[in-house]
Amino acid sequence: MKCGRCGNEVPEEDLYFVQGQYLCEDCAMARQARPQACDVWAVRIATNTRRSLGQTGAEGLTELQRRIYDFIIKSGGASPGVVAEALGVSEEEVRRQLSVLRHCELARAEKRGDEICLVPWVKA
Repeated sequence: MKCGRCGNEVPEEDLYFVQGQYLCEDCAMARQARPQACDVWAVRIATNTRRSLGQTGAEGLTELQRRIYDFIIKSGGASPGVVAEALGVSEEEVRRQLSVLRHCELARAEKRGDEICLVPWVKA
């Protein structure tokens, strides 16, 4: 059988039924382990941890998180698609990393007209 997400051939006994699809183990884990942007406890833990480590701004971020954060700051805000294209990553990856940036209270989403844009947490 084929994984409903990546399309790889997988023995039937190794497929998982997740949210209406049969998925391989990697895709099932990715689907279940997504960080959620609106997670009060994640925000509390991330902000407290960063504060206790004395981290501010982009300190403590991964390279990709830092690139996304810097792009959002420099552009004043952009759609996930624009950020993804500019950085050469998938839009899904940008959204996943935005969850982390949101938990750290560094970036958030904002509706501008009919478009959702990623913007700095605090307006400059």
